[in-house]
Amino acid sequence: MTPAAEVAVSGMDPILRAILTISVLIFFAKIFAGAFSSFRLPPVLGELMAGMIFGPYALGSGIIVFGEPLVVLNEFVDAFAEIGVIMILFSAGLEMGAASLRKSGVWAFIVALGGAIIPFFVGYYFYVFLGYPETVSLLMGAVMVATSIAISVRILEDFNALKTDEGTLLINSAVIDDVLGIIILAVVSSIVLETGGQVDLLSAIRTSVIFFIIWGLMLIASVYIVPRIIDQVSVIRAEGAVEAAAIGSAFIMAAVAGGLGLSPIIGSYAAGMAVAESKALPRIRDFTRHINQIFSPVFFTVIGARMNITLFNETVILGIALLTILAILTKFSGTFLTALPKLRSVAKSARLGMGMVPRGELGLIIAAIGLNRNIIPEPIYIEAVGMVILTSLIAPIILSKMYEAVVEEAPLE
Repeated sequence: MTPAAEVAVSGMDPILRAILTISVLIFFAKIFAGAFSSFRLPPVLGELMAGMIFGPYALGSGIIVFGEPLVVLNEFVDAFAEIGVIMILFSAGLEMGAASLRKSGVWAFIVALGGAIIPFFVGYYFYVFLGYPETVSLLMGAVMVATSIAISVRILEDFNALKTDEGTLLINSAVIDDVLGIIILAVVSSIVLETGGQVDLLSAIRTSVIFFIIWGLMLIASVYIVPRIIDQVSVIRAEGAVEAAAIGSAFIMAAVAGGLGLSPIIGSYAAGMAVAESKALPRIRDFTRHINQIFSPVFFTVIGARMNITLFNETVILGIALLTILAILTKFSGTFLTALPKLRSVAKSARLGMGMVPRGELGLIIAAIGLNRNIIPEPIYIEAVGMVILTSLIAPIILSKMYEAVVEEAPLE
């Protein structure tokens, strides 16, 4: 039988099927992201929605091409999504840099810590109370931690509040919050994989210490080695040499982290922080931004496409509502209470607390890891993604109203 005949019998080649799936997802991701942006909503929500609508559980299964659904999630699509998440975390590292981490200050760390500990433990014990295994409870506690303040920063810009006391502290706290989210993801993943989710205090402490040592060594080595390599490569006049070296460092560090038993994204994040110290940062940042125009939508549409909307029922909807309420209350209270001694103003602390409420990319990444490794069931995955979407919609609306009230009383300085 000829290769053509084999394809005709067995369906389209899996690689070609993946290419078609990715093309469809990227196309509609861009359309939906643009529509959401026009309404001043996070583009990532549009990408998630595109995945949900055109995924295999919705329209993607109704359109048949060569005897198979238009959108098929296979191992090749997953590989592209994995590249996407590595690039997302590398880009996040570029935006922060090791220098920003050093400059964030003690109060930013205190606020971020308060905004991480309370949501984590409330999320964990909430699912323990509901009777779920500790593996599920740990992952959902981790999902509750991460903050995405991209849209909050946009609101601060609109009201000229970036340089206010709460605006500065909010941004610096979010920097630390990203690191804490990465740490919690690494520790929780290690506990789940090594102990099967049976939480042992000594094991957790050992895992945390090992992580800090390994990640610290990786970060130190990266900061002292990678920027020097990048700067040396910049002497080479070959087009794209610097950019290729930077992207290569992300994947090398991701592979090293994976080989050491950590999540690959830990390595790419460390690589981004290291490359941020290079003199070629503007070129690399611009290049990475263009690459992420492709790979970032792939990751988020795949996350949306994995939401089995046929599982929506009263229980799942109630779960989304309860998780969203807990997410808002825990993050707000944790950051409000820790910021109050520094800002000495209830109103300013409240605005900071609300600005830290939106969950975002990292929470989605953790949920996706849990689903891919069969740690959390599909209904819980839907609850996690639903919570991320709702907090990203509700918190900015409330924050805007807070600042509108301030403007009516007196213009912001």
